[in-house]
Amino acid sequence: MLRFNFPIVIIDEDFRSENTSGLGIRALASAIEKEGFEVLGATSYGDLSQFAQQQSRASAFILSIDDEEFSGNGDGGELDPAVLNLRKFIQEIRFKNADIPIYVYGETRTSQHLPNDVLRELHGFIHMFEDTPEFVARHIIREAKSYLDGLAPPFF
Repeated sequence: MLRFNFPIVIIDEDFRSENTSGLGIRALASAIEKEGFEVLGATSYGDLSQFAQQQSRASAFILSIDDEEFSGNGDGGELDPAVLNLRKFIQEIRFKNADIPIYVYGETRTSQHLPNDVLRELHGFIHMFEDTPEFVARHIIREAKSYLDGLAPPFF
């Protein structure tokens, strides 16, 4: 099966840390791997520049954002650095690829911080702690597979 060449890319600055967010995202990553998909974990959007090729071969993106990343000015609005980075990254992906599944992973209240233009580009918002990692993993893999099935074969 060729889909091993198409990892699901997870970007989470806590990917390697022991806090709740890190544990949650790693549980999701291992549930995805148990289903037979490769996971590529990066700790920042910048990290991905090293994976430029990976980026074009990803089968889905999971972008984790947690409430602590929103600046303390309380509004968490349009101009929040966390929102700006997320938006810029999503725009870059969408510029090259209109169809690849993109998910944001975070706490429920985090979803309220995200502006509509960002939400519109997502395949979904994964609410941390609301569903089991296995349930979420299967949903994401279904989307990733249907995305890959729609790609033209190489050299087409």
